[in-house]
Amino acid sequence: MNRNPVVKIPGHIRHQSGITLIEVLITVVLVSIGLLGLAGLQLTSVQNSNSSGERFVATTLAQDILERMRANRNRAIGPGKVYNLAMGAAPGVGGVEGDDLNAWKDALEAGLPSGKGAVQVDNTNVATITVQWTDASDMNPDDSRAMSLVLSTTL
Repeated sequence: MNRNPVVKIPGHIRHQSGITLIEVLITVVLVSIGLLGLAGLQLTSVQNSNSSGERFVATTLAQDILERMRANRNRAIGPGKVYNLAMGAAPGVGGVEGDDLNAWKDALEAGLPSGKGAVQVDNTNVATITVQWTDASDMNPDDSRAMSLVLSTTL
């Protein structure tokens, strides 16, 4: 026994031509907009991740030269402040401190885009280490940003 019989009403014709096609088109447009938004979000996430990685490398390299200076403290705070290095300059000293500065500069150039650094030890034995690089994580060289990190501490 069929409890819900379909009753056909004479003269009642259902016309629904084209409505489903419009609904599908609207759905495709909305899904496309959503996917474009997700792609933009993914791109921004990758850019921020790359930029964060560069900041991590800069911090690690600043700590590296600081630890080298602490290991050779007598020369770092002694007469002549042999660890002083101007931005972009070549180390003018030899010995352990010259090797330290050369290794640090090489690491800056290898680890960061346009990486360079400076070290300044003042008369109160405060070391200021500056690391500069170009953040081009957005793959657009015209929109690159000059970044810098400054680390100051007493030796």
